Amino acid sequence: MAFMANKRFIDTDLNREFSMEKLKRVDVNEETMEICDIQQTFCSDDDDKLASLPHEAVRAREIEMILGPKFNSSPPSPNGGGNDDAAYPEPLMDIVIDLHTTTANMGISLIIPEGDALMSAAAAYVLDKCKNEYGYDNVQCCMHALPKRQDRMNLSSCGRHGFTIEVGPTPQGVIRHDVVEKTEAALHSLLEFLHLRNLEIEENKDDSSSSSVLDRLRKIYPYGIVPCYRSAPAVRPGELSGKISWPNDPTNPNFPAVMVHKSIQDRDFEALRIGDPLFVTLDGTIIPYDGSHGEEVHLIFVNEGGYYYASSGTGIGVAVKSEFDWQTGYFVVESDDEGVNEEVIIEEKDSYE
Repeated sequence: MAFMANKRFIDTDLNREFSMEKLKRVDVNEETMEICDIQQTFCSDDDDKLASLPHEAVRAREIEMILGPKFNSSPPSPNGGGNDDAAYPEPLMDIVIDLHTTTANMGISLIIPEGDALMSAAAAYVLDKCKNEYGYDNVQCCMHALPKRQDRMNLSSCGRHGFTIEVGPTPQGVIRHDVVEKTEAALHSLLEFLHLRNLEIEENKDDSSSSSVLDRLRKIYPYGIVPCYRSAPAVRPGELSGKISWPNDPTNPNFPAVMVHKSIQDRDFEALRIGDPLFVTLDGTIIPYDGSHGEEVHLIFVNEGGYYYASSGTGIGVAVKSEFDWQTGYFVVESDDEGVNEEVIIEEKDSYE
């Protein structure tokens, strides 16, 4: 429906409807599921309840049943003993690749969850190929610190592995040749990695250490370390990651009451420090960054059109520079002078509301 109307969504942001809490609002009759065409007729016993929910809530459950499931909707067995494997069954899809455009100057952004070694290796491969073979400069990897797919609310969390390709800038509802080419470059690189890795696994069943594609990554990243941006933790409903919120128009929750300052417009991934201009009011008053997420942060999705909507989480995304180990999928933990492991912790303070 949203596609036919050339809109981001009909009622609410679809890419925020895949949390377990939201999916569980839509009941499914699993006994009749096999005889239903889920893409045409949704198999639920409560049509009145479905009619009361946002269109995207029902659509998300339909998609989750095709790609997932993320959880077992049947009541647990009395003898189950709290078995996590029973609560979270294996999804039908091995990998879900989600393609996005953004109005922000994010270039080619590869978004993966922490802790997924396969997707981390894939991101490292795509990052290098897009830069060094396709020749794109603005390519980076973003990692969400949400290792468990059950904790994530986005589409790609429906599969065993999830990979999101975000390309911009481009206006909403507009198709641009250059943005499509960049998306294709990232997608083809990802599919190439998966294809080569699958071939190697099939050919070298008795020798798991033999891998030319992984050897290539070892040469590109001799210490196994890949630069990335670590998103701040989400603190508000509708957020996949933390944001610096802006005050909304008093008559419209889907429109800001201030403007993003010109000095940070189109400067995604650049550093923002305490005292730097952040917002500007209609009378020209500058609102500086107050250090709410740390002394220095990197802004992402700056003035993203999708983040004007309350259901998507309003504001500007926040991240910090980081690194991950492509062989494990986890952030690199540094040691201080006394050998104590430390990680960057982002403290959430008051917003700009």
